[in-house]
Amino acid sequence: MNISRIHPYLLALLAVIIQSTAFSSELREFAGKQYQRHNDVWVVRTAVGEVFRLDPQVVTVKFKADVSRAAQAQLHAAADAEVLRTARTGFMDVRVSGDLFAALQRYQDSGLVASVEPNTLGQYHAVPDDTEYAQQWYPAVIQAEQAWDSNAGGPAVVIAVLDSGTEYNHSDLGNGADAYENVWLNPAEDAWSDPADPDTGNGVDDDNNGFIDDWKGWNFGDGDNDGSGTFFHGTAVAGVVAAKTNNANGVAGIGGGFGDPGLRIMIAGVGNNAPNGGVLDDAILYAAENGAQVIQLSLSVGQSNAIDAALQMAYEDFNVLIVCSSGNGGGGAVGYPSSNPFVMAVGATDQTDSRAGFSQFGTDLEIAAPGTAIRTTSLGNGYTTTSGTSFSSPIISAVAGLMWVQNSTLTNQQVRELLYQSTDQVGGYDYNHDASRPGHSLELGYGRINVVTALANAGDGEVFLSDGFEDAP
Repeated sequence: MNISRIHPYLLALLAVIIQSTAFSSELREFAGKQYQRHNDVWVVRTAVGEVFRLDPQVVTVKFKADVSRAAQAQLHAAADAEVLRTARTGFMDVRVSGDLFAALQRYQDSGLVASVEPNTLGQYHAVPDDTEYAQQWYPAVIQAEQAWDSNAGGPAVVIAVLDSGTEYNHSDLGNGADAYENVWLNPAEDAWSDPADPDTGNGVDDDNNGFIDDWKGWNFGDGDNDGSGTFFHGTAVAGVVAAKTNNANGVAGIGGGFGDPGLRIMIAGVGNNAPNGGVLDDAILYAAENGAQVIQLSLSVGQSNAIDAALQMAYEDFNVLIVCSSGNGGGGAVGYPSSNPFVMAVGATDQTDSRAGFSQFGTDLEIAAPGTAIRTTSLGNGYTTTSGTSFSSPIISAVAGLMWVQNSTLTNQQVRELLYQSTDQVGGYDYNHDASRPGHSLELGYGRINVVTALANAGDGEVFLSDGFEDAP
């Protein structure tokens, strides 16, 4: 049995177990959040009912601005802790020994830190479906085929896929018989002598960005330059964005080009079987600093101040549009980080153009895209049919990329606003439930994306931000 493929279900089962037991085991409160221990595993339950395990070895710390490096080092030594990495936002990941909560309390009691928090191990938003389908149904629904006549993507726009890794040698993503690829190659890093082997780099950090031989991105989950992954999820998400189109092979990505290079996929692994909240902020900043216009997230983790800071920096300082799936719990609130104000929350529609039953929704949902029976790339140079908001979100990321190909002068806020105005209000829902946000529904946000409308809205170079839509932060 391939455990990696059923991991999301194990997390769901853990949630059921937690809900059905009385928790005679330990309860802890820290910084306003409650944690529970079940079978020696510490977990946190979110406001929307998701349950995430804590990383028992790593905490994230941010010191107050006036604390000297010497005082920081002294506290780390007293806590028997090792600094693993420090983000531009000032948050640092620290490996601790012994009891997790004792370490958290030591940092908090020192009076030197502005923030200290545990990290969570989250889940990817996939609902795997083993049924094989002969064709992709959704491009026609969102009018992608008509849009491809004028714009099928281009290599100047980079979409960072922060996920379980992407099979960069898949013939429908990387180099195949068509002799081109839609995988981002770090232009400042020396190429591997064997493009299929990350161990054949020159062993030098050529661009001095702190990552050695990151020619095809970086695996933050494992801390190395092999982002190929062993869980299908990241490869499936990447295929929705940029599987090569019109290349006589496999499936068509929304931004896959048309017999020539399309949108570039920047690979950033954030954990194979589960997304690691402790490295997600590093991956966000890596993507922003290396020129990604869109950060694509199909996951949820526990809320983190470090992740919040990275999202804000990427959005405000780097003009990155951040897109995230809403979650698959079916409840009336989106998960995290899709609930963050700097993130665009995406829900799923089904083949009847209604909200998919698993798709989380509510006031924070901004837009929707097809998310059931999605045919896409998979491991082993293969293909799979799968469902989930995980595969709705990359449709929106790809459309945003097409909009930037159409008009490179747009800001992330303008793209976000124009996406609101590029939807079909399907499903028969109430799109005027809130007088302050006309056109917004709880079930599908501003509606299901229409690619032709999005390109028309982006193409004239003039953007009018309507007071009728919720302003981006």
